Amino acid sequence: MGLTVLNVAYPLAPVGPDAVGGAEQVLTAIDRALVAGGHRSLVVAQEGSLCAGTLLPIPAHEGPIDELALARAHGATRQAVAAALRAERVDVVHLHGVDFHRHAPRCEVPVLATLHLPPEWYPAEAFELPGVRLICVSASQRRRCPPGARLLPDVENGVDVDWFAPARTRRGFALALGRICPEKGFHFALRAARSAGLPLLLAGRVFDYEAHRRYFAQQISPLLDGQRRFIGPVAAARKRRLLGAARCLVVPSLAPETSSLVAMEALASGTPVVAYPAGALAEIVDHGRTGFIVGHVDELGEAMLRAAELRSEDCRASAERRFSQKRMTDRYLALYAELTPARGQEARLVVEEVRGAEALHRLEPEWLALWERCLEATPFQHPAWLLPWCSHLARAEPVAIALRRHGRLAGLALVDIRRERDGDVLRLLGSGVTDHLDVLLDPAEPEATADGMADALRSRCDSADLEQLRPSSPLLRTTGAAARVCEIAPALRISPTLDAVPSKRLRELRYLQRRAARDAAATIETATAPDLDDRLDSLYGLHAARWRARGQDGVLASPDVQRFHRDAARRLLAAGLLRMYALQLGGRTAAVFHGFAARGRTYYYLSGFDPAFERFSPGTLVVGHAIEEAAREGAAEFDFLRGGEGYKYRWGARDRPCYAVRLGSAAPARTARGSG
Repeated sequence: MGLTVLNVAYPLAPVGPDAVGGAEQVLTAIDRALVAGGHRSLVVAQEGSLCAGTLLPIPAHEGPIDELALARAHGATRQAVAAALRAERVDVVHLHGVDFHRHAPRCEVPVLATLHLPPEWYPAEAFELPGVRLICVSASQRRRCPPGARLLPDVENGVDVDWFAPARTRRGFALALGRICPEKGFHFALRAARSAGLPLLLAGRVFDYEAHRRYFAQQISPLLDGQRRFIGPVAAARKRRLLGAARCLVVPSLAPETSSLVAMEALASGTPVVAYPAGALAEIVDHGRTGFIVGHVDELGEAMLRAAELRSEDCRASAERRFSQKRMTDRYLALYAELTPARGQEARLVVEEVRGAEALHRLEPEWLALWERCLEATPFQHPAWLLPWCSHLARAEPVAIALRRHGRLAGLALVDIRRERDGDVLRLLGSGVTDHLDVLLDPAEPEATADGMADALRSRCDSADLEQLRPSSPLLRTTGAAARVCEIAPALRISPTLDAVPSKRLRELRYLQRRAARDAAATIETATAPDLDDRLDSLYGLHAARWRARGQDGVLASPDVQRFHRDAARRLLAAGLLRMYALQLGGRTAAVFHGFAARGRTYYYLSGFDPAFERFSPGTLVVGHAIEEAAREGAAEFDFLRGGEGYKYRWGARDRPCYAVRLGSAAPARTARGSG
């Protein structure tokens, strides 16, 4: 039996195929998906909106948008929502406006709200409404939500990738597209286009807010000329043509963007994106491959010129892999079903098997949301690490063993299964380059979920060899198999005062820092998106030189490994997990630290340093800096990862074991079902 879902739009913007705002576009897609799936879709939105389901209209507003206009719109929305709940058997209420707290109903049916805008733009009360559960649309948005917010798993936005396509012939103009308002920064796009000598088309709507009208008159209009033109709002078909023909899309947003549908649409059109690193934009754009992330208006113009160097095929492939609208709407429909289980129905654990790298990419939004809920998870279980591993280092087909309850992802194990002498052997993905392997299990789930995961692993092989498990791994408590220590991973407990670091080591570090500053003008720089490739090149070179001196190749010698780390570093940086520092001595890169940080822990993965600067102890300087940065960030632990090298103990690290467990086979699980 189908569901009845009541979606509630922002009351002063129309919903439909030509909607300007991202929230309205997402609502339009959900409305279509509900109807296509055999459900009832009710939409409270402004008169003139176009819906696949049933429009419950509120009066359209004409004239300036001021406090009185907003108050009237909120009142009309409250009345329309209340009337719908009285007249219809509604299963779920889904709110979309930035003002949802003004008309959120108090009712017995589930109420959820998607946060389409930066969390800082919502009042505190929006995060405290009784009975209203919230959805973020990106990892960067979730990280900025206040502690204690009632967050459901993220649902990443998507676009109708199949509808967009590159034009047969690219034209020379750059394109900027969206609401014309101060936070979108379109004046920077116009200034950059003028300095670069490029034509630019600015398309969008100036809403009737006083601040928006003033911004257009004072900062946009003076920059318009014969080559830089404002063409007003564009309908869907024209937007499609413009995106397909442009040399690049420019997104100079000053706001911490939670997502960017227009950037996704541009990539689906094969068009590179040039953007400021605002919020999720750094997660959407693969710097140097599908666009450029820049930090200043001067760099913006240069990147617009360089956009012609990028391949349309790479942009399109990225959109197909990551930004499917169907994946987004499927997740919303699954979430509605999860929120409305049949009363008295037992929450049965279902095992799902997903095979292949592309299928794992489709699983990424749910995987990421589960990782966010697992407070003991490390960056090595994050999609930003394991998806590149699948692309560059996998030697067998990757398999995801997913546990679901009421459709919600409750557990995930990424594995490969290979035929060996003793039969089919299952191992966790990431071996070789990964220090902490593990599964992800939702901490809110019953303990039986861990037993269910162990049974699911057993059922798919003759033996499961699970290695590099941290002491906190749920598998160690539930498998029923004896664990053995397989490695030592020393770790340092840290505090803001670094009191766990031996005082002798701290004195040595201070001396080295003073001498390097005095004699070699030492500086330490943090890697950013524009310079990340250069930092990695330095790391590869320094690491290779060190190991060549020992007559060995080193772990970074393989081109596949280098491509993996380049891909993973970009993704980890976009997710806020990368920590890469470059020590400069005398204007040259003397050392590079490569590590990660998450959940109050910093991880030292590897480093490289130039032997020519050995008298300055560059390795000590760059690792000491990383430890100090971890302390400043509030980390409680600095994990040196695998290996018992002596230098780790000189920093005060203490041994911590990593465990291995071997599981025997079991009969196939009756709940198993396959998908790809």
